Amino acid sequence: MNKLVSRKLFQAYSTSKRQYQVTVVGGASDIGQTLCLLLRAEPAITKLVIHDTRGQTPGVVLDLSHIPTEANLQGYTGEDTLDRALKNAHIVIGAGGLIRKPGITEKLWLSANTSFVKTLATKVAKIEPMPFLGIVTEPINCLIPMAAEVLRNHGEYDPRKLFGITGLDTLRAQTLYAAQNNLNPRNCTVPVIGGHSEKTAIPLLSQSQPDSQFDAKTSQEFTLKFRKIDDRILRAKRGFSPILSVAFSALLFTRSVLEALEGRSATVNAFIENNDFGTSYFGGQVHINHVGVKEMQRYTSLTQYECQLLERSFEELRRDVLKGKKVLELA
Repeated sequence: MNKLVSRKLFQAYSTSKRQYQVTVVGGASDIGQTLCLLLRAEPAITKLVIHDTRGQTPGVVLDLSHIPTEANLQGYTGEDTLDRALKNAHIVIGAGGLIRKPGITEKLWLSANTSFVKTLATKVAKIEPMPFLGIVTEPINCLIPMAAEVLRNHGEYDPRKLFGITGLDTLRAQTLYAAQNNLNPRNCTVPVIGGHSEKTAIPLLSQSQPDSQFDAKTSQEFTLKFRKIDDRILRAKRGFSPILSVAFSALLFTRSVLEALEGRSATVNAFIENNDFGTSYFGGQVHINHVGVKEMQRYTSLTQYECQLLERSFEELRRDVLKGKKVLELA
């Protein structure tokens, strides 16, 4: 009898476990492959779907299949299979397009990434209810507003579920802050608000933890160093954009969304539709629940320097948002 009861309890627990599918579109790209490797080991994911138009996609899936985890693994190749890859997805991560590297002009980079996000958003718009959609493809300041317009024009759009993944900014600020103050980076937080570009991302040292006193000069030096990290990486990697840290930020985003889907409180760092400052879109720490965005974290007692940076970022953000909409018209 005890064995029978135990078996029934085990079966009840097994069948009640929630099933979560994550689909990575652009999963054979440099960032996509790294992200899929990280997601492969996530215990909350029961099905990982990889989609790309690249010919090596089946090889990426085969490679990942040799990592023994409980999650089901499936791959799709070609634009005509994207609908199938997205079917039943709870979370969709857009990691395709091109990264900045030698031989890739800005025009080609923007054209390829615009096309990727437009195609992805068009397909996601057909899904009801809309899954959580997180995009790491750059430039986020332009492509998230563009994606929103595509979603509006083609069907299902829930602004609470569209995110430009900006966690990389907070990771960078966190590690820089820890190094400057000789602290354990795991115990540090530095919020970053605004946009996701050199001129629009604003690290808030006034809100950092553990608290540390920064004079105006030190704050300016920190901000400049933070904003020039991409240039340093491009030089150090001989012209190639960051890949590993971007993928890690997408992993953290996915983990937080999975927590929210489970009914737990969660936050993500993201660029979302938000008009608090008259820019239509804004980035920062976002509180989410199982249906998407709840609210964006607000801060008080900013320094004069941070307020100045914030004011300067508004016009740049408006230009980026408008550029995204214009790119859509020309695409």
